[in-house]
Amino acid sequence: MGARQCAIRHDRRPLPVYAMSAKSDSTSPTAPTLVGGSFLQVIAHYHVKPGLGDQVGALLIELTEATRREPKNLAYAFYRSPQDPDRYVILEQYTDASGLDEHRASEHFQRLGFGTIIPMLVSREVTSYVVRIAADGKPVDAVKA
Repeated sequence: MGARQCAIRHDRRPLPVYAMSAKSDSTSPTAPTLVGGSFLQVIAHYHVKPGLGDQVGALLIELTEATRREPKNLAYAFYRSPQDPDRYVILEQYTDASGLDEHRASEHFQRLGFGTIIPMLVSREVTSYVVRIAADGKPVDAVKA
């Protein structure tokens, strides 16, 4: 593995681009445009109980597929550490804080996240940032939410 590669991508979707429409399906009538606006970036670090990394990975695939269908979800991807197979990072983007609230209240997160994955963790750390987007589509700044 090269020095710059720090995680294994578990899906084949391209990395999220800040200036793109909310979903890769930019024809969606509900897909907001981020240029000149803001979004909520969530970064979650999961430390899985020893030996459960593969099981959590399989559950994260299912959670990812369901989360990407949420109306206020802009992007959702997870990565597994190549150095420690029991560590994951999840990168999530929502139109705003209410999108994260709706995600956490969703049936799939209640069942897969709270009901199944979280009990399999040693620890988790979740931070959120409001990212402002300039008129040129580039991030201006991020403020911890």
